[in-house]
Amino acid sequence: MPTRLRECPFDNSRDVTVEHFDGDDYHVKCQRCGAQGPTADTWAEAERLWNDRDSSDKH
Repeated sequence: MPTRLRECPFDNSRDVTVEHFDGDDYHVKCQRCGAQGPTADTWAEAERLWNDRDSSDKH
């Protein structure tokens, strides 16, 4: 079962997806404002990094 991604910290959009880019790297990207999460080695790690951010994180 896929992990539910948290909303974007910039515009509260739920239109966020994991993207595979640059070889074997992944990150979560907001499709509305373009904000990107940290780069990860796996899809699951990209989801975890996005969801585990501090609630006050705005960048």
